[in-house]
Amino acid sequence: MTQEERLHIARNLIVAGIEMAFQVTGSALSALEETETAMGAFLEAHNAQTAAEVAAMETKGTA
Repeated sequence: MTQEERLHIARNLIVAGIEMAFQVTGSALSALEETETAMGAFLEAHNAQTAAEVAAMETKGTA
């Protein structure tokens, strides 16, 4: 299996996770928030420095 094929599978898994979060919460915004939480946990486990940089970012605007 090539790297491109593995990335394609990984993308599909991410989309499936977002879809599942949407099904559970009933809200696209909540599904994205859950995805953000999951990515934060992943980064913390695999790259603490990047996780700290992301946590320090301040998001501005409205959805």
